[in-house]
Amino acid sequence: MEERKTRLTKERRQNREKLAQEILKYSCDQLMAAMPFLNRAFYRMPFWADRKIKYCSTDGVKIYYNTEYVLECFKQQPEKITRSLLHLILHCVFCHPFGYEEIEQEAWDLAADIAVENVILEMNKPGLQLSEDEAEKNYFYWLQNRAGYLTAEKLYYYLRKHPEEMAQISQETEKYRLDEHKYWLPQTDAMRKSSGGDSYMHNIASPLGCGMADEGGTQEPDEPIEAFAGRTSEEWKNIGEAAKMNLETFLKDQGSKAGSLLLNLEEMLREKEDFSEFLKKFAVTGEEIHLNNDEFDYIYYTYGLKLYENMPLIEPLEYRENFRIRDFVIAIDTSGSCQGELVKKFLDKTYAILTNEESFFSKVNIHIIQCDAQVQNDIKITSTEEFEHYMDHMTLAGFGGTDFRPVFAYVDKLVEQHEFQELRGLIYFTDGRGIFPEKMPAYRTAFVFAEEGFHVPKVPSWAIRMVVGEEDLE
Repeated sequence: MEERKTRLTKERRQNREKLAQEILKYSCDQLMAAMPFLNRAFYRMPFWADRKIKYCSTDGVKIYYNTEYVLECFKQQPEKITRSLLHLILHCVFCHPFGYEEIEQEAWDLAADIAVENVILEMNKPGLQLSEDEAEKNYFYWLQNRAGYLTAEKLYYYLRKHPEEMAQISQETEKYRLDEHKYWLPQTDAMRKSSGGDSYMHNIASPLGCGMADEGGTQEPDEPIEAFAGRTSEEWKNIGEAAKMNLETFLKDQGSKAGSLLLNLEEMLREKEDFSEFLKKFAVTGEEIHLNNDEFDYIYYTYGLKLYENMPLIEPLEYRENFRIRDFVIAIDTSGSCQGELVKKFLDKTYAILTNEESFFSKVNIHIIQCDAQVQNDIKITSTEEFEHYMDHMTLAGFGGTDFRPVFAYVDKLVEQHEFQELRGLIYFTDGRGIFPEKMPAYRTAFVFAEEGFHVPKVPSWAIRMVVGEEDLE
């Protein structure tokens, strides 16, 4: 009798597991039909049943789910399973799970979930709507007015800057939770052992891929695996890049907009470069008076002291070469969104880097040019004291349209007048909405774009491009 009861329990579990897998397959097919531009993402990860989670989770390699959660949700509100599945996949497309151990996890959990849910709400696809969506939309609208664009990166910066609000936001968004981030942390040996064999439904969960045929259904499921630090994140980044290209083609054909989805893809694909390292590209070689220990020969020096008492044979060299910034132009676009606090933060950050002993010659020739459709003013800086005075008394002028060409014509004229000893470069801080010069200048040029949306204009092939947000200038 006991054996028969055990067999029936096992059969019932297997049937429920099979039904849960069918539901997930059906949901994935629904997503694929609605969003073909994400096709590579939908067919990426197999499903694995996991009794130790309440909802669903992913590590970028597999999708883990609680069987009872899937069945109960599908019974009460079928759209919730499809929504949960898309939520997990977008986390991976935006590379949210990777590098998780290096950040403040509570803030990142919250920021990533809000960013993904905002994208799904904005897409407004049939079969994804939930009963609580209207309340969630209103709350996200309130949050966007406070934090700006709802990408995970911007939200993370906002939450860390306003910790007093994080608890309130977390409490409000808890009711919308669709997944767990348990497997975003790389699994240690201790964590694998603590999971134990019964964490997974061995011999029941087949590695059925999202909408794909069963591949090796008799294979034993693995323990939770590490989110392969480099490889997996790089693969998902490639998938995100392909999704962005597909989406742009899809939107062009459909004549519609994607808003937050494209914004998050742009943010994920944006090359993250340290602003200090960026400025070093404009350094030049120059000699300064310093004790040059690298070229100092101690043998002759000590031999002279020994032979002639206090008379060394050679004195140490007093000059050494350094890569530092001396001749430089900073152009500030005072039109559009490049006004006020953001401009001051940019100059503060640039000033802090340039005045660092390792970056700045004691005598410099830096021109700070304010401009919109024409050059408004030009302030020459030759020392750290003058730079400090400028920062203390700076006022912005202009606020008209944007045309980059007058600045280049003005700087070219300064070069002809021998205003610079060796002009290494020009850095143009702008929102990007202007006319670029057609001719390549004789000096290196970089356009630093204020991050005010997902569209960052292309720059001429001879220019360097960098995108910065407020968080990059802290």
